[in-house]
Amino acid sequence: MLKKSITQFSQKELQVIFRYSKRLNQFSGKKHAQELLGMMAGHVQEIRELYQARDAHYLTETGDLLILCFELLKEAKASPDSVLNNCYQRYRKKLPRLIKEIKPSRKPVPV
Repeated sequence: MLKKSITQFSQKELQVIFRYSKRLNQFSGKKHAQELLGMMAGHVQEIRELYQARDAHYLTETGDLLILCFELLKEAKASPDSVLNNCYQRYRKKLPRLIKEIKPSRKPVPV
């Protein structure tokens, strides 16, 4: 059984946002996915700048980036739950492996 990462409320909200976004991006003459990727790049840069400036607004911009990511999944007709469950598994395997690969002389970075 597929574990749910996205609530029904979120799914409904994302559906509405996706319809509006797709309609808005039709005016650009570019494919919706290309517009989303451009906006995602802009948000990553803005998040980095806000984070470095210690401006807590980076959290809201991170939420905006999440919505853009969900839109890109929707554009590809991919299930966010399926993708996230796949990624959870990958990270659970990948991170411990990377930790083991770190040279013993290297000190961990404080979190």
